[in-house]
Amino acid sequence: MKIGNLVWLGRFFKMLATATLGGLLSVVPQPSAAQVRTWTAADGRQLQAEIVSYHGAEVVLKTKRGNFAIPFADFSRTDQAWVRTWKAVQKQPQLTPEGTSPLLPPSKRYQRSPGNFEDLELGKWPTFVAVDRDKLQIETVSEDWNAKQYVYRSPHFEFHSPVRLSAGVVREFSRLFEATFEMMKAMPIGLDPQPSGEGFHLTKLYASEEDYFAAGGVRGSAGMFAFGGQPGSSFSNVIHVPLTSLGVENVGSRIVVDKKKGSNTLIHEITHQLTGRWLPVLPTWFVEGIAETVSSQKYDHGRFNLTTMDRAVRDDVSRYARDGRDFPMVNLTELMSISNHQWKAALAASEGRSTHYPSANLLFYYFLRLEGQGDGEALVNYLKAIRSGQREADARDEFLLKGATYADLEKDVELKWRIKGLHLAFH
Repeated sequence: MKIGNLVWLGRFFKMLATATLGGLLSVVPQPSAAQVRTWTAADGRQLQAEIVSYHGAEVVLKTKRGNFAIPFADFSRTDQAWVRTWKAVQKQPQLTPEGTSPLLPPSKRYQRSPGNFEDLELGKWPTFVAVDRDKLQIETVSEDWNAKQYVYRSPHFEFHSPVRLSAGVVREFSRLFEATFEMMKAMPIGLDPQPSGEGFHLTKLYASEEDYFAAGGVRGSAGMFAFGGQPGSSFSNVIHVPLTSLGVENVGSRIVVDKKKGSNTLIHEITHQLTGRWLPVLPTWFVEGIAETVSSQKYDHGRFNLTTMDRAVRDDVSRYARDGRDFPMVNLTELMSISNHQWKAALAASEGRSTHYPSANLLFYYFLRLEGQGDGEALVNYLKAIRSGQREADARDEFLLKGATYADLEKDVELKWRIKGLHLAFH
């Protein structure tokens, strides 16, 4: 925290303890949804306040003693990031109760919709996205030796570690996270990968695989994304991952990163986190499909190569093709309406994992770059409709099926992938 912030926070908390409402700011209207959080002074004093508005250079906070206008520049970096995220959410239209989430109970639903479709250029893809290790800024937020809690930040992610890590080690593995963020941001369909919490996507690290498994990690997995909790709550929507999965290991007295460590599974989970605000309103095939599409792309040391995206998906799915020729794809009537519970049940079956994930990958990528003019227009219109509150099933019929039958859609999916060198057999 900068010295200017220390001075201001001290004055601010002292001012709140002695001032009256009339002497500071006239009352402004209360927002429709409460955003109460803790604002902390450098000396440890804390204040529970609700953000009311952010316009120009000032943030208005509502406290028990009244409303106060505070210069934005005087907030800590964490508070500034939180305010920006809050402001971005306020700009988005609110979903109707019916359309908020057909997939989750009311207690788990987000009250405001995600996405940003302004100035979107359909079909405009870069040839690659990359994160330069030497230019990647890493911040050490806190180090508590007694509690064994260490917090580090890259531009968009916050890492909570049980062991002390150097900035170089964090910089090395955070390239994977930041590159995935850039990949999602570059995808020209308006996803807008904003965090659901206080300005950063959170990752909880574990010293060993056994610690990870003891905390609920699935054996055999390199990491997992835990979705849940209310937006803005501590450690909701977090990636859990053992340091070993990131290639972090002890070599003598040093902690280093194995640059050859595989990353596909983690990219899948990071993609889930980056679509976190969409999860309550999107169907399972989309959620898993986008994660598979992103994780199947060619990634190497902080760089995604996007010149061979078709081939990357095809090659990934071809591993599951019968005799290396026909892939047994799940029929679209089932795939496009499958629930999360049904998905998990299918994965528990002997062949579910080798059919459902690749099928979702092929279907999502079809709408992303193969359907119609190849610019993802139908997919974008589908997302816009869902964001506006339309029921997912209705948006699917109108913008993805476009009045056709599932059998008709299967024929076009099969044709487009056959042109790309992959044969499908729906079942």
